[in-house]
Amino acid sequence: MRLPFQLALNFHGDKTNKTQESEIPIDKYFPEEAANELATLESYNKHLYRPNTYLHKWWARRSGTTFRYILKQLVLDPEKRDFYEGGGLEGRIVFDPMMGGGTTLHEAIRMGANVIGVDIDPVPVLQVKASLTQSSLHHKKEVFNGFLHELKKQLDYLFESQCPICGNGSETQFTLYGLRRRCSCREVIFVDSFVLRKGNSQDIHICPLCQNVYTGSHHTCNKESPILLMEKGAKHCEKCDTGFADVIDEPFSARYTPLVTVGACPDHGPFFKSVDNNDLALLKRAYVRAKQIDLGDPKAFVIASGPKSKDLLRRDINNYQELFTPRQLIYLGSSSKFLSELPVNNRSWLALLISTSLEFNSLLCGYKGRDVRRPGAIRHVFSHHAYSFPYMALENNPVFSGNTSGTLKRLFNDRIVKASQWAVEPVETHIIKGKRKKRPILGEIDAAEPVQNWEDCTKGIRKFYVLQGDSSAIDFPDGLVNYVVTDPPYFDNVQYSDLSNFFRVWLQWFLPDEADWQYDQLSSAVCEGDRSACRKYGQVLGGIWKQCFRALKMDYGRLIFTFHHWNPEAWAELTLSLKSAGFSLVNSYVVFSENPISVHIRGLKSLKHDTILVLKPGMAAEESKKWPRITEIEISDSFLFCRGCGTALGWFLESNLTEEDIRAEWKRLIGEINNGKASG
Repeated sequence: MRLPFQLALNFHGDKTNKTQESEIPIDKYFPEEAANELATLESYNKHLYRPNTYLHKWWARRSGTTFRYILKQLVLDPEKRDFYEGGGLEGRIVFDPMMGGGTTLHEAIRMGANVIGVDIDPVPVLQVKASLTQSSLHHKKEVFNGFLHELKKQLDYLFESQCPICGNGSETQFTLYGLRRRCSCREVIFVDSFVLRKGNSQDIHICPLCQNVYTGSHHTCNKESPILLMEKGAKHCEKCDTGFADVIDEPFSARYTPLVTVGACPDHGPFFKSVDNNDLALLKRAYVRAKQIDLGDPKAFVIASGPKSKDLLRRDINNYQELFTPRQLIYLGSSSKFLSELPVNNRSWLALLISTSLEFNSLLCGYKGRDVRRPGAIRHVFSHHAYSFPYMALENNPVFSGNTSGTLKRLFNDRIVKASQWAVEPVETHIIKGKRKKRPILGEIDAAEPVQNWEDCTKGIRKFYVLQGDSSAIDFPDGLVNYVVTDPPYFDNVQYSDLSNFFRVWLQWFLPDEADWQYDQLSSAVCEGDRSACRKYGQVLGGIWKQCFRALKMDYGRLIFTFHHWNPEAWAELTLSLKSAGFSLVNSYVVFSENPISVHIRGLKSLKHDTILVLKPGMAAEESKKWPRITEIEISDSFLFCRGCGTALGWFLESNLTEEDIRAEWKRLIGEINNGKASG
């Protein structure tokens, strides 16, 4: 049943009449050159530019500067349309039906808009709610310090070691493990390299024969180890000439053996040393204690087969708990107990912080701290947007007192403290004569008040209403929103939802009542491989666009989103979904989107730009732009390709072609797919 709603709403600050609003600035203009310049900079380290949107790991985030530029071209007051001017969207409602990491919502909130966000996945929903809700940083520090204090009482003794110089008790920063592998005649241990640390004067090594750690170029073995160390890259045993294989008949954590303790002595500073008997005794104590911890129902952590999780199952890893060492499981169990004792308003942001810390505190973490410039650096779990299995695994100490990579202290400082400070005083990069400067944006704040119903979305400024669910099934009031601004799921990136299970199972345990954890992951708008699944992408998008059509104000409402893909099927499905919903293309622009060394496009002939598509409800009205029919699309250049696809989409939406003709024409324009790129 559709909700009744009054369309004649008197928005605060909205003094422009409808005839003046029938045309929106973005219909005619978008500052492509300026947007490309800033988006290119941001693409290398997005989290540094907008820290308040990066509380928790999420994939495929678009540049915040791009969406700020988009939203600024929706501002009717010319004096507030400049990128570096504060506000401008007061009295407007911006809706993102596929909000993901929440970029649109954060940018619109800053400009004074009220926002509505929907996502089918509970992880981004929890993150957006936590990052948009303004609360006292002083209070968060008190909560975190209390949590860390209790956690250290549970973990500190398990991460004690002794300085190899003075023998005094010292903190373990992390432990390095080697991968056990077997051939027909023996077992060996693989590591990335025998060089553990490059120094300004001398390097630190591990001996492949005796496993002792030494500094410099000279070393004499006192006693050889019964198990040989080998560097990665060796495929066959030189003795029996058979290949090496992983030890998959033992639990995953048992497939690695501890080799090196890296710690910090209060008097002598950082040290590397071979794992000794005291270290091994603590690991045994942790193993016994971890067996006594209640980690919830094991069935809730079972790994389901998916595009990326099948890599775990193929290695006979069947439960997400197996990916953690005993000390890491104790960390999780102790964290859960503390969370259960907190008020609900503190529980969410801290649970998200603990969850995202697992990307740096799992046995899937690798070691990349050899370089003198990167001491102690951790290769986090999803550095390659997939599950990778290191030869040298790194077990981090989450409660290490230093401000080092992956510790809770470091993550709290980066994801909470810096984010909270930036939220109340946001800054943007300003390029003047080739030099970058930070420019405060006066009058803006990246925080808002949560509301619980549609009517409250129409009152005041900076309100947010965030829902978990399928946007095509939510009964929006007619004519509620001014603008829909979004970034749809990538045509065939179903693996992001699959990878998110790594965090989702723990968040469900931490926050069982805060989200719908039993949602249907397969109902998301992604192509899962075959033709029928790819057509499902268009059907799901079509349902969402129809809701957007109904929710938008008909006179000046706009649907704006970014899109790119080499696959002609992706463009065909997008075309048909928009056509079925009744949208026409007003204009299109091209903006830089992807860091060229991004892990999921590196080595491919991949697109580095997005097409920004500006659409309005209502097909081919008299005042609509008439799009030319193009006969070919340039496929040798990312920018020109996106430009051509935008023009082609405009013509297709105005045409009377049949569904099959549209599919055939897109295929003719773009060509066949080869190595991630179309080829004519």
